[in-house]
Amino acid sequence: MVIRILDHVEHASSYEDGDAIFKLISAPISRGEDVVVSFDGIQAVPSAFINASLVRLAELTTVGEIRAHLKIAQSTRQINDLIRSRFDFLANMAS
Repeated sequence: MVIRILDHVEHASSYEDGDAIFKLISAPISRGEDVVVSFDGIQAVPSAFINASLVRLAELTTVGEIRAHLKIAQSTRQINDLIRSRFDFLANMAS
């Protein structure tokens, strides 16, 4: 399954925008299905968006399972670094 963020929200700039994406990806990730989240057309996002859309997945499954089944596409360095830092923080908390 591929989710292009801008097909579902006007901007990736708020917790509410992130929540809309979370609702799309949470069930497939919980079932162990692969999900690709495309940031096509997005240059940067705030941490509130990443927390709402991706970090909350840790409430449903392990960071290892998220990393195994969630793929990020058409992303920028800023977005990649933010996602990586949030999941590294979660992984360190769990260990």
